[in-house]
Amino acid sequence: MEENKRRRSRRKSNSTVKLILIVLCVILLCVFIYSGYKIISTIIGYKQAEKAYNEVANNFATVVASPTPAPAAPVESAQPQGDGIDPEVSPLNIDFAGLRAENSDLVAWIYQPGTVINYPIAYTDDNFYYLDHMYNGGQNANGTIFIDCRNASDFSDQNTCIYGHNMNDGSMFASLRNYRDANYYPEHKVLYLSNQNFNYRLDILAGFITEPTSFAYAPNFDSPEQFMQHIELIRDLSTFKADDIEVKETDHIVTLSTCTYERDDGRYVIVAKLTRIH
Repeated sequence: MEENKRRRSRRKSNSTVKLILIVLCVILLCVFIYSGYKIISTIIGYKQAEKAYNEVANNFATVVASPTPAPAAPVESAQPQGDGIDPEVSPLNIDFAGLRAENSDLVAWIYQPGTVINYPIAYTDDNFYYLDHMYNGGQNANGTIFIDCRNASDFSDQNTCIYGHNMNDGSMFASLRNYRDANYYPEHKVLYLSNQNFNYRLDILAGFITEPTSFAYAPNFDSPEQFMQHIELIRDLSTFKADDIEVKETDHIVTLSTCTYERDDGRYVIVAKLTRIH
């Protein structure tokens, strides 16, 4: 009698173990399937964004040349560089009529030689829509490069802030984090901006890690002295030593921002002097 009870108990115990193992296998299978789905979805998203941004660049943006870095001298004394490329002439030729026919939110274009940065810039009345929408309205984690809604769209503020994602495939503003390595700056000293009215060169002054509510995102300053203190502070915080580019009280700057992961909710920002060129 007791032996029969023990046998029934063992069978019940074995059945329970088997059931637990089956449940665990089903859970692991579901996790595996979900993980695979997320990986495939991410890859598809990257490919969709790459295709879309290649198309918009091919259709509306022409890079005339691959400029060498601009000199550290003031604008007034800038001279043509090694291979004869003039730093006062933009390499960009943008069809803004065609671009804005695609999407009237597209107000500018940003380009950096030797990197993947070659994108339209959007501007709207909030800082959320273009976090997960491409320039053509398609929902995508790559989003769109966009100007802070607190800024004017024409770079007339003392500090125009431009945001872009740090994507794992290296697209959008991911390459900005390379400036954490001091050896990256010497070959990547400038970027170029264009809008409907003017072409600009961005001479990089500094780059540093900060947070979303940082002083770095202030669009304007209360006084010329405060602006110059801002310039001194960002240079002190920089992860690399930039050329000693002259910045005057009347100058304007652009702050490019992307995510970084050295701290919770961290940001890496590049600050550059905005110089109008031909």
